[in-house]
Amino acid sequence: MMVAKVVLHDWIQSPKAANSADAHRSWSGVSTYTEALHRILSHKQWTDLPHHMIAGMTASAFRLVVNRRLTAESISAYNWMAENFVAADFVGVTASQAAGFSFEPTFPLYQKHALLDIKASIDRGIGAILWHDQFVIVTGYDDVERVLFICESRGDEFIRLPYDSFGRNSTPYWYYQVLEACTPIDRWEVCKESLIQAVYKWETHDYMLPIQDYACGADAYAAMAAALQSGEYDAGQAATVIRYYANSRWDIASYIAGLEHLSNQMDQVIDQYKLLANLYTTIVEVVDDSISWDSREPKCVQRVIELIRKVGATEQRATDAIKRAFPETIGNRFVDVGLR
Repeated sequence: MMVAKVVLHDWIQSPKAANSADAHRSWSGVSTYTEALHRILSHKQWTDLPHHMIAGMTASAFRLVVNRRLTAESISAYNWMAENFVAADFVGVTASQAAGFSFEPTFPLYQKHALLDIKASIDRGIGAILWHDQFVIVTGYDDVERVLFICESRGDEFIRLPYDSFGRNSTPYWYYQVLEACTPIDRWEVCKESLIQAVYKWETHDYMLPIQDYACGADAYAAMAAALQSGEYDAGQAATVIRYYANSRWDIASYIAGLEHLSNQMDQVIDQYKLLANLYTTIVEVVDDSISWDSREPKCVQRVIELIRKVGATEQRATDAIKRAFPETIGNRFVDVGLR
């Protein structure tokens, strides 16, 4: 007999409390892939590490991508299929995933298969990661009502997502990932490799992103400053991007602080990322002066531009310090630092 309804009750509140009319409601804030991954790993007791360790070990925290108009989608503008698969692999997780466009004629077939895949993961007691205008977690399903129960990576509030609405987002992209198993890893080797990947992310433009629209790594800060100088940006979305990278740089600083033993040169890496995080805190304090920021008060904007230039120079020094800490490994990669 087929089970019509499965909910991971130890994860979210009772589905009876949900409003079936809110399937297309959006949450406030930004839920990232590593936050969703970390919550699932913690739920399955596959890790007891804090989020900043997962964000660092997967190298996801080191990603720096901005749309040249500082739109909020900068945060999720990267090659999901490649990077999320590798991120899971870095922390010892076997995963399967799929993605595509909802306007393709074959989408209904992919949608049907995705639902079967996700429901099978729930049956195994493992939440699935889903793109629903941000990365969310599927925590249950109901075949009678034909809905998935989805929640953010934080809190236990959830909404019902009709099966037919799977993959139909505000943009045409759909994506999901299911985690299958977790195997032991050499944590410190993974941490060392994540620093090598940090160099790669800083020095390499994501080939999936058109360079006329996006800037990556070392080029991102110049693009941020240029957008603010030109006035071609939305203040609210730009603030979202800045706050996101402030949080990610604090994640890096917390992560790096525990890796001093990896090299006798790590003290410089630690110092530079701590300085970087503190500079971002200052930027956020300026942006949080909402009256000045929202009205584009010239003194406020110029202060942020000045700080962004300092942040760019600091992150360059941090990356250079990583290269000094692991010269042999990076040198052996030749022109392909990202090669594992």
